[in-house]
Amino acid sequence: MLELYGKGVSNGIAIGRLSFYSNSSNNVPKYSVSDTSAELQRYKNAVDKAKLHLRMLYDEACKRVSKNESVIFQTHIMILDDSKFVETVENLIVGKHLNAEFAVYDTALKIAEIFKSMDDDYLQQRYSDIIDAANTVLDILHPKSNPIGQDTEPVIIAASELLPSETISLNQDNLLGFITARGSRNSHTAILARTLGLPLITQVKSPLSRFDGMEAIIDGQSGRVVINPDHNTLAHYKAKQKHYEKQLKMLKSHLGLPAITKDGKHITLSARIDNIDGLESARNSDAEGIGIFRTDYLFVKRKNPPGEDEQFSAYKTVLKSFNNKPAVIALANLSSEKGVEFLDIPKENNPAMGYRGIRLLLENKELFTTQLRALYRASVFGKLSILLPMVNNTEEIDYVKRTIEEVKLELKSKGQEYSNDVKLGILINTPAAAIISDEICAVTDFVTIGTNSLIMFTLALDRENQKLEYFYEPYHKAVLRLIRLVCKNAHECGKKVAVCGELASDTHLTQTFLSLGVDELVIVPPKLLDVKAVVRNTDTSEVEGLIKRL
Repeated sequence: MLELYGKGVSNGIAIGRLSFYSNSSNNVPKYSVSDTSAELQRYKNAVDKAKLHLRMLYDEACKRVSKNESVIFQTHIMILDDSKFVETVENLIVGKHLNAEFAVYDTALKIAEIFKSMDDDYLQQRYSDIIDAANTVLDILHPKSNPIGQDTEPVIIAASELLPSETISLNQDNLLGFITARGSRNSHTAILARTLGLPLITQVKSPLSRFDGMEAIIDGQSGRVVINPDHNTLAHYKAKQKHYEKQLKMLKSHLGLPAITKDGKHITLSARIDNIDGLESARNSDAEGIGIFRTDYLFVKRKNPPGEDEQFSAYKTVLKSFNNKPAVIALANLSSEKGVEFLDIPKENNPAMGYRGIRLLLENKELFTTQLRALYRASVFGKLSILLPMVNNTEEIDYVKRTIEEVKLELKSKGQEYSNDVKLGILINTPAAAIISDEICAVTDFVTIGTNSLIMFTLALDRENQKLEYFYEPYHKAVLRLIRLVCKNAHECGKKVAVCGELASDTHLTQTFLSLGVDELVIVPPKLLDVKAVVRNTDTSEVEGLIKRL
């Protein structure tokens, strides 16, 4: 028996035979061609067939997952049509006399490497999208000897990396789960695996090809892989699998039911979303709305800021996706550590406590007003609330309100519609904001407590610093007392309090939040039903003592 460990990114337990799939592109041939016109035509014909295949994959994905998750295959078509991509490939064929498959492979690799080197995890995943789009063409120009999905019995697929087109091409009837050497929680393959309800473990640091055909167990929650399990381990995981399936069935029974305690107290459970890709997952998790939609991904790692129309399109999609349920969109919380190339942000020793959030936006008014214009234009498509990050005083809020009025006048002068019912809220990141929350709540419509930042600033530590891991106490009384203070001040002003960050999804704290009087929890979609189950099984009269311990 051999144990391996990776990173579990889709929950579940699978027990079965491993089937290794080699999708390596290292065997792409490279040779000179004399008839470049014929080779160019060969490339164009392959692209046409690839786009036809991608449209078929899109249709298939729509049947098996959703249109939102399936849009990746339309994105692949756009990549193949990208002028820079096409021009580079054609230059290699015509100018360098290289064969079409190597020209496609070399172009895709060089463009993809640019994205792979970026700090932002969401943008890093575009690496896989470019490689996947190119592979669709390569499979036509130079077909693989072992195409994926040839197994006739249920298997656990093992691979160095799985691309979305490969994942969706698999016969789900013969699929138990996945393990890969590369990948992340934000990859499209991870999203597809979660949507399909199959376990996925990534970043397994071992040559997976050597285990082809062996019996294995994968635990998508712990990231544990067991090769050739012994009798006791197999029995343990069969019992654990049965328990997991029972728990999953219980959680799914809460779909469509309100988040109301046994004694009739309601708490709103909304979704935390970091980019457009998370919308479908949020809908499937039974979220009552979008508690926070982060817009940072629109701004990072690009030469120029996103235009008003680009932002408007994204915000419109967010608002329309939830059928007029509340959607809170946070203004860009940019800083030097996020790699905003078009802004001259000085390098800082501690960017978390520096030039970021509302501080940065107020000094870059065109950037600020462009985002506000896009948001207000999109406001007619749903129930929009705007969230201001990193606010520490009411003067900043007053300035924002004046700027909003300027934006509304500008839109009105252009005959552009907007809603007059847009709510304005504050993201409480710091102890300072929590302490003066009585003043903040008096001039805003709601407040959201960002627990990740609040813990960091309250305890004076960086949770990413492994040396400080011992000192990281998310349940520290100081943090919980600040949350209690914000709830008290907000409710005295007749305003509601939401809690976001990792603590909001922590079921060990759900009853504490109920006892504190938190009105809304903003939860990562995979944990929403877990939190709802706790809420529905709680009698608040029995947990009132929790608040007295603070």
